[in-house]
This record gives sequence, structure tokens and C-alpha cells, in this order.
Amino acid sequence: MDDIALVSPLRYKNTTLKIILVLIGLLAGLFSSSPILPLFIAVCMIAATLILGKIPVGMYLKLFLSVLGFAVVSAFILAFFAYGDGGETLWSINLFGWVISITTGSANLALLVFARSANGLACLFFLSMTTPMLELFSYFKRISFLDIFMELVMLIYRYIFVFLALLLNIQSAQAMRFGYSNFKRSIHSVGLLVGSLFVQTLEQGDRLYLSMNSRCYDGKLPYYDAKYKIMFSDALLSLLFVASIAAVFYYTRGFQFF
Repeated sequence: MDDIALVSPLRYKNTTLKIILVLIGLLAGLFSSSPILPLFIAVCMIAATLILGKIPVGMYLKLFLSVLGFAVVSAFILAFFAYGDGGETLWSINLFGWVISITTGSANLALLVFARSANGLACLFFLSMTTPMLELFSYFKRISFLDIFMELVMLIYRYIFVFLALLLNIQSAQAMRFGYSNFKRSIHSVGLLVGSLFVQTLEQGDRLYLSMNSRCYDGKLPYYDAKYKIMFSDALLSLLFVASIAAVFYYTRGFQFF
């Protein structure tokens, strides 16, 4: 996602404005009692990410749908096992003496949970695919009480890629030596991989710490604080988005599909 954000045109838009819009979208969808508003915000965020951010549709759908599958499963379970506000029975089945049914209350609750999940994913995907992580780190470092926390997050984020690089190198070396040619060898190779990865990760961590000290690391990492002005067109489009959220919230409050 960071590679996608680096080439997105929305990268050069004001970070504060993007974060505010995402927070408004998340909170509005969370406090909405109707699934219409969260779905509306999700559609707007997806459209902005794909059209304004120029994100490839296939890549976006692959990432988005893979995560949205968990929300679908959760909503499906809620439809059967949550009663919500009760209501009429829409569908029922008798399994071994147990009556499993979907009521209007459980269906509305499941749809609302799914809409909120889709809204949250769309908002977070918009922010992560249009704003590089380094710019987010530098933005949150401006908040004084998050300074130490962001230092830790930055180091953890950097170390994730060190960990993955070591994992891929060891796994490739094992595959070239037919370490995964059958089930027995695969189990043996995985055991060696975990042990070797643990040792090499500790060694790589020591090297990383020494390299930081050799560059006069004093407990604070320098950040490039990119500041982009808010253009008139950006402010106007943001106001239209917030106004549309308020209008949809007002006219769809209390609306239920069942």
C-alpha cells in the first residue's frame, strides 16, 4: 500500500484535510442508525480512491474484498444468532430440534454491522492508499504526547520489512535445495526456518541499532514533514462531501430495510 500511496496524485493533498475527512466518515458511519449512510460514505471513499487517487481497480478490489470477507461472515452469523429488536421471522429452519431463524431485527442489525465495516474499510483504504506512512508518522509526531509512541511505531514498521526480507531469503534458499519437495521435508524446513529466523532477526536487530548509533541516534528519528497547502477546489469538494453526509444522515435516520 505504501508503494501505491507514493505514486497517487492525492499524496500531494493536505494530510490534515484527509485525516479530518476520514475521521468524519468513520464517526458518521459509526453513529448512524441506518445502513444507508455508512454505505453512502463507503461508495464516496471508494470512488475518491479509484478516480482521484488513480488506484488500479483490480488491485484495489483484490485488497478490499479480501478484508471485506470477514465482515460478510460476521454479518451472516449475526443474522442467524442475533435478535436485534426482534420483529417478524423472515426465514427459519429446524436443525436437530434447534430452530434457527432470521428475524427482521437480526437482519437489520447484520446489515448495519456490514455497512459500518465496509465504511471503515473504505475510509482507511482511502487514507492508506493516498498518504505514505512516513507522512502519517511525521504528522502524528506533531502531537507532543504521541512523540515517543510514534518513535516505537516507526521502528516496528521498519523492522517488519527486515523480518520479511530475512524470511524470503531463507525460504528461497530452502526451496532451491528442494526443502519443500514433500510433506516431511516441508515440516523439517519450516522448523529450521523458524529457528534460523529467530536467531538472524536478533542479530539483524543488533546491527540496526549499531547503525543508528553510528549515525548519532539520540532517541529521536528525523522525519521529513511534508506540508501541502489546502487548495480552494479541495476545500470546496470537502465541504460538499461533509454537507452530503449531513443531508443523508438527516433524511435516512431510522430507515431500515426490513
